[in-house]
Amino acid sequence: MSIKEFAQQLNGKEYGYPMFTEKEIQTAKDNGWVIVTGASDDLMEFEGAIRDEGVCFDGGKVFFSKSGVYNGEDDKYKFPNCIKAIWYSGVNRDGDGNTITWTYKTDIPHETFMVYEDEEPYCRGIVFSVNDLK
Repeated sequence: MSIKEFAQQLNGKEYGYPMFTEKEIQTAKDNGWVIVTGASDDLMEFEGAIRDEGVCFDGGKVFFSKSGVYNGEDDKYKFPNCIKAIWYSGVNRDGDGNTITWTYKTDIPHETFMVYEDEEPYCRGIVFSVNDLK
C-alpha cells in the first residue's frame, strides 16, 4: 500500500476517540508514516510512527523531530520540522465550499484526507513519512 492509498483509506473518518483503528495505527507505524489531525481548539495530534501532540491554540506552528514534538523546554534547534496549523480562518474550504475547522501547511511531502464531525468538515488531516523529515 502506498501512502496515498493509506490517506484515501483514512478519508471520511468521524472525529472522536479513538479516531483510528489499531490496524490503521499499526500500518502507519510499520511503514514509518505519521498521521496528523486536529483535536478540540488547541491540539495537533500525531499518530503512527510518531505518537505525540503539540499545542496550537487557535492555530500556530508545531516544531518536531523524528522522535517527538518540541515542548518548550528542550533546545528548539533539535526540532527542525514544522507544521503550521490553521484554525477556522474561513478561507479553508472543501470541494463543496464548506469551511474546514483545521487545516495544515508544511513543506514536508504529504497526502491529505478529510475528517468530519456530525457530517460537517472538521479537519483536513495529513500523512507523511518520517523518511522525509530532517
